[in-house]
Amino acid sequence: MCILLVEPDYKSKFPPLGLLKIGTFHKNRGDEVVFVRGLSEQEYWDRVYITTLFSFHHEKIIKTILHYKAMLRDDVSRIFVGGGYATLCPQNIYEETGIYPLKGLLDKSNMLGLGEDCVDSMIPDYDLLTQIDYDYGLKNCYFGYATRGCINRCPFCAVPKLEPEFVHHAGLKQYIETVKEKFGERQNLVLMDNNVLASEDFDRIIGDLVDLNFERGAKLKRVVALSLA
Repeated sequence: MCILLVEPDYKSKFPPLGLLKIGTFHKNRGDEVVFVRGLSEQEYWDRVYITTLFSFHHEKIIKTILHYKAMLRDDVSRIFVGGGYATLCPQNIYEETGIYPLKGLLDKSNMLGLGEDCVDSMIPDYDLLTQIDYDYGLKNCYFGYATRGCINRCPFCAVPKLEPEFVHHAGLKQYIETVKEKFGERQNLVLMDNNVLASEDFDRIIGDLVDLNFERGAKLKRVVALSLA
């Protein structure tokens, strides 16, 4: 299969890890995988996956989806839309494109209809980032999670809808070691957690960071961001 992964060309600080995990799944199947930002002009793809981010990117997201829908001659069975905005406002996307998005994480088997295991647990394909010229502004980084979700249900927050189940320990140490083995060592670690302080395994998480040489005062490695809700 020929697979296209698409991030609309809005500004973004972080790579789309969900897309990169889908890339891993398809490469493991032996498929050809291409990652682009914005509008590609190549005519044929067996499947196109499009990520979404925020509601204020609505116009650019819709334009991107409609571009690839036209490219595939309105065969919506070959277009998959997911990500933050798609999860929170699926009806908006459906009304303007005729495509109903995949909502939430790809954390169950066969969500892509190819008999796959849980895609969300796969390692993102960092090599795909070399296919684009865009600079996310974070160099030489691991991107990952020590926890997932949040224990709070603040009415203004999207996290309960995006990641409804709080995971106290997401296996960061094994994740980093696998990324290092497959794609090489990186200097910095970007943690994208929503509420790591709520974890019952917080001490274990800190221990993992120390074991990975991201301890306080480390000269060659550092934690770039540790999100706290």
